[in-house]
Amino acid sequence: MGRVAVVDRDLDAAKATVAILDDEGLALAADVVSEAAVANATDAIAKSFGRLDIGINAAGVGVSVALTDQTLEQWQRVQDVNLTGLFLCCKYQALQMKARGGVIVNFVSTNAEQPGEGLSAYCASKAGAAMLTRVAAMELAAHKIRVVGVGPGLTETPMVSRLLSLPQARAEFVDNILLGRPGQPDEVAAVAAFLASDEASYITGDTIYVDGGALNRRYPSLASRSAPSRTAS
Repeated sequence: MGRVAVVDRDLDAAKATVAILDDEGLALAADVVSEAAVANATDAIAKSFGRLDIGINAAGVGVSVALTDQTLEQWQRVQDVNLTGLFLCCKYQALQMKARGGVIVNFVSTNAEQPGEGLSAYCASKAGAAMLTRVAAMELAAHKIRVVGVGPGLTETPMVSRLLSLPQARAEFVDNILLGRPGQPDEVAAVAAFLASDEASYITGDTIYVDGGALNRRYPSLASRSAPSRTAS
């Protein structure tokens, strides 16, 4: 394993992740909604390691609320993190990679393609993330920078634990998945690692969905159900 930097709003969480790595790691605190914070964190990584070869962008939030009940603040928060924050990460990672090339892996979602009632802000932000990935791939190919997306479906992480704890909701979502179960974080991580590797050297601009076949069916409604304020897919 090469040297890895972990950036999180919570520095203690970043340090805890670095502590489990076998090789040298760097823990930093930054919020993706702050351009200065993203720029400073990316610069600190490049200075500490001497270069930046791979960027993996996984920050995300969501809110479940009907369109007509949604406040501008709720809408804007989701766009700020999921789309504007992603733009900032891609921008400053690309600036560090331009001289040598590299790979940027963006976490998108099945909701980039699959609409969900009650998820207007989240779906819109993830559709934007998928398109940003495509445009960035076009612009950065000349610099030998690949930009790819990984699109998780329902994945068993702490961020969706509240939703999966509701028997009816869990059943509805599992019934929507061809393989009959939620995904595991390691399954999504394996695809992200593949996309970042030389084995995926002919892939750029595409989003690979890791969803157990859920895109082939209708997304369950969240419009009238109490659901978590953050999502992981």
